[in-house]
Amino acid sequence: MRIVCDCEKVRRNAAAVVALCAPYGIAVVGVTKCVCGEPEVGRAMLAGGCTMLADARLDDIRRLRAGGIEAPVMLLRLPALSEVDEVVVLVEWSLVSEVETARALAVAAARQGLLHRVLLMVETGDRREGVMPADAVAVARELDGLPGLELAGLATTLNCLCGVLPTPRHQQEFVETVEMVEAALGRRLEIVSGGHTGNLHLIKAGQVPARFDQVRVGEAILTGTDFSTWADLGVPHQDVFKVYAEVIEVKEKPSAPDGAVGRDAFMRVREWPDRGVRRRAILALGEIDLDTASLRPSRPGLEVVGSSSDHLVLDVTDARPPVRLGEELEFDTLYPAVSTGWSSTLTTKVVLPMRDAGASG
Repeated sequence: MRIVCDCEKVRRNAAAVVALCAPYGIAVVGVTKCVCGEPEVGRAMLAGGCTMLADARLDDIRRLRAGGIEAPVMLLRLPALSEVDEVVVLVEWSLVSEVETARALAVAAARQGLLHRVLLMVETGDRREGVMPADAVAVARELDGLPGLELAGLATTLNCLCGVLPTPRHQQEFVETVEMVEAALGRRLEIVSGGHTGNLHLIKAGQVPARFDQVRVGEAILTGTDFSTWADLGVPHQDVFKVYAEVIEVKEKPSAPDGAVGRDAFMRVREWPDRGVRRRAILALGEIDLDTASLRPSRPGLEVVGSSSDHLVLDVTDARPPVRLGEELEFDTLYPAVSTGWSSTLTTKVVLPMRDAGASG
């Protein structure tokens, strides 16, 4: 199977997100973790107006740098203590929540004659990374003024671990934490990084605090969607990525299994309604390749029945035209299919270049 990325559509989507945020003075950071730091995708995001790139893994960032990306890059995942020497060389920005890690970054940067900029992560409800708001002032004081380190601002994230949806209340409470930190430090922070794709519907509605000046966006640029809310963001292309897989069997079979049903190969227990004998196709694509639940068949009349490690089963009874053995079927993708498929060593990746705009690095 192969997964194909159209970088011209990435550029256009990035430009749409940038235009959405521009009236509020919000800069867009293009997130490349979904495509493992694919340099051409990063270039397309920058060409669309993103001010910098961000990724969660150093391997991905090495790939961006090796591919000629010279633009500023932010490390999204909290740095590990074992990584600090490389972090300060590879990226200009980090998100931090541990004072010990920040001190280690400061020492590493100072040792190499660098100034490393950090955003202090604040927990605002999703219960993943970040200091609690009540602790933000004390932690900020610890970070402020460390040689080799600049506390440039605060950041937060929702809708990642627990699925908490951003609301105007969450945003305003975060801004109140920012203002408490600023009062304690006696200076205005440069960056207030208020969230990610999940915040864009609030920005589109004008429900954004004036202090927000940055968002970190991957999904809306790469797939044109926010699958947490399915809000219409006005992003033009939901078909940036296509997945293709070959048909390896086509047969008529009973739709209901014969025997007691337990857990499948991925610990799932599912119900199988009896729809009678149906025409089914099996594709050379499975859960090991990517998240099959995030695939949408392009051809009318196709229905995903289920998947195992190496096989995707479709009901093709109503397919028009009929499905044939040996042909490739095309699928649109949601974000989870892209992120798992691009990181898989078993998939062939194809990158189509930008067409209407010059490259940017």
